[in-house]
Amino acid sequence: MASEAQIQARILLAIGSLDGIYVERRNAGAFMGVGGMVRAGVAGVADILCVVNGRAVALEVKTATGRLSADQRRWRAAWESAGGFYEVVRSPHDALKAIRWVRNETQPDALE
Repeated sequence: MASEAQIQARILLAIGSLDGIYVERRNAGAFMGVGGMVRAGVAGVADILCVVNGRAVALEVKTATGRLSADQRRWRAAWESAGGFYEVVRSPHDALKAIRWVRNETQPDALE
C-alpha cells in the first residue's frame, strides 16, 4: 500500500498541472529546533489548499484506511463554516474528482 506521502506527491503532480488553479502544500506539526521543540502550522490543517474558480478548496490526503484526527475534524468544521470546500482524498483520481466538482458544481459521485 502506498504511504500518505507517496499519495500526496502523486496528487500534487496531478492537480499542479491544471490551468487556473492555485495549489499549496501545507505542513503542521512539531520538530526540534535550535532552542527546543518548535510547533509549525495550525493543528489539523488540510494537507493541500487550493483556489479553484475563486473558491477555497482543502484536500486532506489519507491512505485507504486513514481516518481524520480530532484536530482535523475541528479544522474541517471551521473551514466549511467559512464557506470552503473540504474533501478527504485517497488518490489522484479522488483529488481530480473534487476539483472537477468545484469547477462544474456537480456532485463528486456523479463524475465517476
